[in-house]
Amino acid sequence: MEDPYEILEKYLSAQTYIVVGKGVTRVDALDKALGNALFTEDYYVRYFYNNALFVKQVLSPYPHARIKSINTREALSIPGVKTVVTSRDIPGVNQVGYALPDQPLLAEGKVRYVGEVVALVAAESWDKAIEAAGKIEVEYEPLPYILDPLEAMSKTDVLIHEEAGSNIAFRTRVRKGDVDKGFGEADVVVENEYRTHHQEHAYLETEAAIALPDSEGRITIIGAAQHPHLARDITARVLGIPSSRVKVVVPYLGGGFGGKDDEGPLTIAKAALVAYLTKRPAFIIYSREESIKIHPKREATVIRYKSGASRDGRLTAIDVTIIHDTGAYANRAPFILWRATMHASGPYEVPNARVDGYAVYTNKVYQGSFRGFGNPSIQFAVERQMDLLAEKLGLDPVEFRLINILKPGSKTLTNQVLDHSVGVGEALKLVAEKSEWRARRREYEEFNKQSTRVKKGIGVAVAWHGISTSRGVPDWSNAIVKVEKDGSVTVFTGIVEMGQGSPTSSHVQIVSEILGVPPEMVRIVFGTTEAPDTGATHASRGTGIGGIGIEVAAGRIRERLARLASDILGTTPDNIEFRDGRVYDKSNPDRSIKWIDLVREAYARGIELSATGYFFLPKGKFDDSVGQGFAYPAFSYIAIISEVEVDTETGLVRVLRVWPALASGRIINPQQVEGQVEGAAVQGMGYALFERLVFDEKGGIVNADLTDYVIPSSLDVPVVEKPVYVEDVYKYGAFGAKGVGEMALIPIPASIANAVSHALKANVTKLPITPEYVLELLGVSGR
Repeated sequence: MEDPYEILEKYLSAQTYIVVGKGVTRVDALDKALGNALFTEDYYVRYFYNNALFVKQVLSPYPHARIKSINTREALSIPGVKTVVTSRDIPGVNQVGYALPDQPLLAEGKVRYVGEVVALVAAESWDKAIEAAGKIEVEYEPLPYILDPLEAMSKTDVLIHEEAGSNIAFRTRVRKGDVDKGFGEADVVVENEYRTHHQEHAYLETEAAIALPDSEGRITIIGAAQHPHLARDITARVLGIPSSRVKVVVPYLGGGFGGKDDEGPLTIAKAALVAYLTKRPAFIIYSREESIKIHPKREATVIRYKSGASRDGRLTAIDVTIIHDTGAYANRAPFILWRATMHASGPYEVPNARVDGYAVYTNKVYQGSFRGFGNPSIQFAVERQMDLLAEKLGLDPVEFRLINILKPGSKTLTNQVLDHSVGVGEALKLVAEKSEWRARRREYEEFNKQSTRVKKGIGVAVAWHGISTSRGVPDWSNAIVKVEKDGSVTVFTGIVEMGQGSPTSSHVQIVSEILGVPPEMVRIVFGTTEAPDTGATHASRGTGIGGIGIEVAAGRIRERLARLASDILGTTPDNIEFRDGRVYDKSNPDRSIKWIDLVREAYARGIELSATGYFFLPKGKFDDSVGQGFAYPAFSYIAIISEVEVDTETGLVRVLRVWPALASGRIINPQQVEGQVEGAAVQGMGYALFERLVFDEKGGIVNADLTDYVIPSSLDVPVVEKPVYVEDVYKYGAFGAKGVGEMALIPIPASIANAVSHALKANVTKLPITPEYVLELLGVSGR
């Protein structure tokens, strides 16, 4: 049995597991705790300190301007300066646009935002590189600029991209049922405009890469990215050489959150470009200020949302307009907007829907991938609407949601039928019970009647998130598993380790479960283009999809060894059990053979003990003209309840406690999932309460450092209760797993907003909920 579908079904339907589902310690835990794990900058410090050229970037001070000339003479006269690279020096194609071909690696012709990279300076020392960057003379012709997406939508006299003929980069739409009829049947209607803001990734490790050319025209880059094969292909395009001559190695990442999915390949290409032109190793690392100014952000949004419900608590219709501030370049904006559009109903059945989405160019830093990928902002709007509808109907917010919640057999916003793996209703019920939702809600309402200054509130929010790539866009998993002669196992995967632990925990557990070897005997070679292309480490696919190839490859090797073991032990392959470093005959446990002895025998008999595991996810058809059809292979779900305390004199909001409940398929490592839930919840709390990029009158980022861009500290972290798990297994996930990494971030801003609204009896319609905004709400509510 080596068919991938049969292998997935075999391990999905197993009654018990030995390693899967257990809180196994990550294999990288000790090295990271002791400081022995190597990140990109560590490779420079250890191996290239006196050899690599430093690369410094020259940034545009203008939001929109033509480049008239670039004078490098004075910079090149500085001793130790090796070269200055501009768009004219690129040997291949100066085009790195992801969804649309609208973005150069180095500005060419004009600049479109403050912070756009115009040139690269390479020098023998960091000080000389910085000095030379300051001596580059760029002559600009300033152009009119637009910072407001609402203004940009209607402007034709100022175009960020003339060739596009419009400032609208991309549009999306959903047309389902009869919206006018749906609102006619509604007994209550709620309509609001919601606004959310840009969010900075603020990862510990800024962008970095080291490029190493060789004498045969090949180049190796060690760099921080989330998809090594994409970084390789973009680099090859820029250099004008075949991809086979470019090797990318991604070591441990100090955080990614989607930012290094977008900027990582560009960082790698910049280092490679300098190394290729100079024939010298080149090292680039962004300062914190450069990182914040240059790399893409979570999109700012304007969302107009109208929804209706009948007296019995059923949603009848929604009418939604989503506007994303795309910034200077499209990057992944079309995909981010598409996801937001197709999730605009929330995890609820809505018979009639009209949704229109617009990705709008402006002269600001451009939008990009960020944990949740377009979903947190739309779920904020959805979940505020659900609370307001429940209030108008006189229903409990949890009860109202349960009336409309998706279940097996439901049709989604896009009319996709959910045939299995839909545990969101049970998750919501369980977390409401665990948090004592109704009792606490009554308790806080009584407390607020007595308390003048401090108010308490509790809020619920539910979210869904499509796993894998959207529509019929191909997605796959690929890996190689090899059993060595000493019985140890080596796995090759393109998935990277950025803190989430997929290669260093769940992937190890998958191999250990199938082959019965201890986790310490499994080595994962991750994040390299010399491994199969497993796709990007994004979209919560590191384990659920990234692990499928490993499961299939290990399953194939197990089948071969099971046939050999059955021959040795005088039984059938179905009776063979692999566990604890031995192989047993289940019908007679006294008969067994050591794992290492079975491996040696396999090598002696010429049985192949390496295998490729490739799995192509089945998908369906989608009609973009009406936004109907197969949107995603599966959805993960989460319900979160948050408890807050609001100081009405200072406007300060404190999140006291968070209760999460996940319906994300099989939980392969509960310990790692807890860490993901806690981290995502705190990051989402920062988005809801503190984090906000401030732009000046030219679109430049004012607070481009961690002094003025405020993120949560340890003092702000609430109690995050252990998650409730509803294991609604997915038939095409590794052991039935779906995605986890993004889930807690998506609904927690809405959950906090609903809790604040409950505490203050006010309508929260924008993020972040700063003290100033709280005081504004209190003033509006007649305090």
